[in-house]
Amino acid sequence: MASPVEGGRPAAGEGDQAPRSGQVLGFAVATAGYLSVTTNEALLAPVVPVVRDELGISIGTTGLALGLLSLAIAAGNLLGGLVLARWGAKRGIVAGVAVSAAGGLATALSHGRLEFLLAQVLVGLGSGTFFAPGLQAVGVLGGTRRRGLAMGLFGVAFSGGLALAALLAALADAWGWRLAYGSIAALAAVVACGCALTGLPSTPAGGGMPRPLYALRRLLRRPMLVGGVASASQYGTIAFLPTFAVAVWGMSPAGAALALTAARLLSVPAKLASGNATDAAGTFRIARRLGLVLAVLGVCWTVLPGPGPGLWAAVVFAALVSGLGPVANVLAFDSYGTEGMLLGAFRSVQIGLGAATSALIGGVSAMVGLRPTIAVAVLLPVVLLPIGMRGWRERRARAAREEREASGASQP
Repeated sequence: MASPVEGGRPAAGEGDQAPRSGQVLGFAVATAGYLSVTTNEALLAPVVPVVRDELGISIGTTGLALGLLSLAIAAGNLLGGLVLARWGAKRGIVAGVAVSAAGGLATALSHGRLEFLLAQVLVGLGSGTFFAPGLQAVGVLGGTRRRGLAMGLFGVAFSGGLALAALLAALADAWGWRLAYGSIAALAAVVACGCALTGLPSTPAGGGMPRPLYALRRLLRRPMLVGGVASASQYGTIAFLPTFAVAVWGMSPAGAALALTAARLLSVPAKLASGNATDAAGTFRIARRLGLVLAVLGVCWTVLPGPGPGLWAAVVFAALVSGLGPVANVLAFDSYGTEGMLLGAFRSVQIGLGAATSALIGGVSAMVGLRPTIAVAVLLPVVLLPIGMRGWRERRARAAREEREASGASQP
């Protein structure tokens, strides 16, 4: 939640009291739900080589599976917003995790390409359906004073899901990919039962199905600016870090992969730090600071020699981009927390922006080269520098005016 310095509105019915044990338990199971659905969706890419050999899946079918998974996640985000609006966060979380568990089990039991593809659609739908209810529940349970930290922990669950997926994929090479999917399906089923039995927020968010133009105007605001920069940088710019390290700096693929792994590990404290700082200094101020630091680091990445200082700058850049996630989620909760469909659409648009940026960087790089393309892409965070400045200037002017009036009234 933004501090009093930068404003922000709590959701209806919230208080500032310390979380009770039931709230802590609800937060824990909601975060565990995010961990399980993220692991399930992230498992596909690393296990593809093993699955391809067993099921005879071609490269084209692999691309189709990845594409269907992404589309299903985007569609699930909208579905999750609708469920949140009509039935509340608790039912939405249970539905998302349960569908994800069903998708994991169906994947583990699939014996043909069509079965495998349909199972991945279920995985994506479950993951997408979870997001809007999960975000709203975490925002409510975090309270108005610690919402930033709560969103930071929520983001750490996403990072944990990526790490767990990589671990399960490594084990799949020895134990089999079916066991990997079966394990995460079992975990998701346990979490779904825990969510169903826990006191999560259950009041419908409301909002209904907004008119397209109204929804577009609401979405193209500050939450989407921060969330769009985060997604475009995460799924676009940073996705090309290993390729950049190999093609420009001459690093080995293994070394480039280790650099990206280091960035993923550093993203955990980055999310916690940005979430905690948001509670103390406000969302807009932290977004501006991160935008400036990211732009400087991006320039260092593309200008300094590698794989020395340039690589270090790139790794820190990749880690700090994750810090924008909690800031964007707090802004989204404050803006759309009582409108379920907009909360779901917020995530869908983020995914679309990330995919579009990745495609754009790839296309431009083919024409002008990777280094100049990345040199421009890393400057995207500078668009965050003016965010919230108008309101800040207005508050400063109002405070100065009130101070003059007070001093004038005190004189005889």
